[in-house]
Amino acid sequence: MNWICNLIENTTFLTVISGVLVFIFGQIFLEFALKPIRKYKELKADSAFCLRHYRALFINCKADKDAQNAAYELAAKFIAYAQEKPFWYITVRKKNLIKCCEKFTMLHHCVSGLNEPRTAFDCEREIVKTLKLYWTK
Repeated sequence: MNWICNLIENTTFLTVISGVLVFIFGQIFLEFALKPIRKYKELKADSAFCLRHYRALFINCKADKDAQNAAYELAAKFIAYAQEKPFWYITVRKKNLIKCCEKFTMLHHCVSGLNEPRTAFDCEREIVKTLKLYWTK
């Protein structure tokens, strides 16, 4: 019992224990708070890039393989993020993620020739509104 008291009184031991605790709590915060936020921000950035880069193709319903792949990939990323989204991350709702997935799937169909231009314009507007993207006309 005496060795425990000596160990606790030792400042080196307390410094090491406090450093380990700070590291553990830092990793927990990083994994469960910062990484989901960063992943969502990356998803928003990819969406804004895709919508802007392929806008003419989406709106005019021009068949393009790259635009098809980009829209379909983003739809898959949204549904995957909706599945893994932490329950405490409330700034984005699962229904909004699923809505974005549906709209990107519709855009995929637009550049496949299965939808009409009005549908693409509405989808683009819904995605911008749902994700609160910075947008210019």
